[in-house]
Amino acid sequence: LSGISVIMLIMRILKALDFQPRLGLVTRTVAKAASDLTHFAILFAVVFVGYGFVGVQLFGHQFQDMRNPSVSMQTLASMLLSFDPTLFHAEMTHALGDQIGKFTLDLYIWSYMVICYFILLNIF
Repeated sequence: LSGISVIMLIMRILKALDFQPRLGLVTRTVAKAASDLTHFAILFAVVFVGYGFVGVQLFGHQFQDMRNPSVSMQTLASMLLSFDPTLFHAEMTHALGDQIGKFTLDLYIWSYMVICYFILLNIF
């Protein structure tokens, strides 16, 4: 709740600074890009949540960091923000064991990184 209050305070300060041409540049830019930002957020959320649920279905029974959708999405966010897909790779590979599982894991992680990082975040 306090985090939301801080974000709202920052938004109010930016709105209050809108009277000055240079300081109001941020608010005017965000206002003009609001439609594009909304569409990006929807597209990113669909892909991100989709990969979270697929991770639970594929690896949830074997890997603790994919045991439910919220933990799976935290793991995916951690991989995306650190850009270190090998962060959980050793643990997940050990949990999967067989060669088909390892291929599925590699396909899952690398397709996620390519789609979310290289395509979606670069579109943004």
